[in-house]
Amino acid sequence: MRMSKAVERTTLQRVLPHYHCSLNNSTVAPLGNGLINSTFLVRSINTNFVLQKINQHVFPKPGDVVNNAELINNHLLNKQTQGQYQLTPMRQIENNDNKVFSLVDRNYWRAIEYIPNCYTIEAVDTPEQAQQVAAAFAKFTHALADFPAQELAVIIPSFHHLGHRLSQLKTAAKSNTNDRLQHCSELLEFCLSEHEFIKSVAELEASLPLRVTHNDTKINNLLFCASNNNPTAVIDLDTCMPGFIMHDFGDMVRTCCSNLPEDGKNIEEMYVREDILSALAKGYLSELDNHINELEKQSLVIGAQLLPFMIGIRFLTDFIDGDNYFHTKYEMHNLDRAKNQIKLYSLLKNIQPKIHDMIYQLSR
Repeated sequence: MRMSKAVERTTLQRVLPHYHCSLNNSTVAPLGNGLINSTFLVRSINTNFVLQKINQHVFPKPGDVVNNAELINNHLLNKQTQGQYQLTPMRQIENNDNKVFSLVDRNYWRAIEYIPNCYTIEAVDTPEQAQQVAAAFAKFTHALADFPAQELAVIIPSFHHLGHRLSQLKTAAKSNTNDRLQHCSELLEFCLSEHEFIKSVAELEASLPLRVTHNDTKINNLLFCASNNNPTAVIDLDTCMPGFIMHDFGDMVRTCCSNLPEDGKNIEEMYVREDILSALAKGYLSELDNHINELEKQSLVIGAQLLPFMIGIRFLTDFIDGDNYFHTKYEMHNLDRAKNQIKLYSLLKNIQPKIHDMIYQLSR
């Protein structure tokens, strides 16, 4: 049995009995390549399921994570029953005590229904694929449109709040405890000088309606059906909380539309894959266009630029601060990431009129 270093065999021996199985009648193997939680596929005599230990460093209130997921899944299951949600909700499985989490050695564990004959994708290759991705996340958002977002716990406070992220950057730069400003002074100055864009984001945030948002809309957070290659489920609901749809759309743009990975160093060769961006807009609005207000639609143009800008600021802050948050492989890794994402922001800003046209193409 393959095991991760973070989870000992003896721990699993204590966890599995909470779900009517043991290491004697089950096989356990690591599942996926997520960097946050420890995730395993359990195959037992009676059933297969996903077992996950929640990372309490990233999620200090794991009970809120589990409860949010339960509220969302129950709502989606109801929508599915009514024929109003075509994807498969990721149902959490109750343990022997009829709870959706198990507390073992002060760690929170949960079991999630395993959907067979599915696969994940790490990167978008074609416009058709991009349209599928955006439509799937839009279906998720639309199905939750009548769920009161305020009932969800805020998992990570100010997660996508630009003002907060800028404040963190300024604090790190003022302290400069690792003497790294010498390597990034121009990039820092650029980020702090984007006054007009920063103001436009703040004005939008003051007026946009709160919705249930996923907040991590990468393609690898979708399951695809092996038989027809269509999206079948939105997964990884850990960061679901009240938010704005411009964040979800912007994260898709950020992770799908550059020709380089987010730590690619040859940023002079970076370009925006406009065919992918157009397909994302088409797919997203094919499901949401008649269900969002005009300001939300306008916000997607800003969101496409906002998420690269914000994650660039976060990478830069972590670099100045000594690489305490993001895992790095070499000394300048976070700085390279920051330069990459700010470059993407600049490229997207330069084509803002095109992005506007892509967003409004369905309305013509």
